[in-house]
Amino acid sequence: MLDIDHFKSINDNYGHPVGDDVIRHLAQLIQHNAREIDVSGRYGGEEFAIILGDTSLQDAALLAERLRKAVEGSVVSSDGQSLKYTISLGIAALDVGVQSSQEWIACADKALYSSKENGRNRVSLYSPQS
Repeated sequence: MLDIDHFKSINDNYGHPVGDDVIRHLAQLIQHNAREIDVSGRYGGEEFAIILGDTSLQDAALLAERLRKAVEGSVVSSDGQSLKYTISLGIAALDVGVQSSQEWIACADKALYSSKENGRNRVSLYSPQS
């Protein structure tokens, strides 16, 4: 799971059309960084989900960090304005103990909120102890 840091302020300061361009920009970066076998999509608002098949937690973290850096290093030009933005990401493995897709999403969401609570613009891995 991932979402755009401080997206509300992007919409408030630059307008919703610019916010829409930021969402499109992120979607393009996800598509560029994900593999053909990965499934990605907008989960809601400024939140996205990526399912990485046959991927270890460590390899998922590598992809997430690569995507985070790509976003951090890019500039979105929209409506005559240029802006930078960042994303926060949370990763959860589909382990034997996960009983449902909702539980899996909740684990990834918990890791995402850990990223946000610890300063944003970072990748966090879900741990049952967290």
